[in-house]
Amino acid sequence: MPLSVGIDHVITHLSHADRAGPALVTIAEPAARHGLALHDPQLDETFS
Repeated sequence: MPLSVGIDHVITHLSHADRAGPALVTIAEPAARHGLALHDPQLDETFS
């Protein structure tokens, strides 16, 4: 399943294709507005 939503999280899986960049911007903007962080498990980094 590409999207998992809970009371304290939203999990989505993105591919490394060209379309991932615009998708990430679309996800990051509302996440920042709502004080949420983005985590990249492959880089083991969290972005807020």
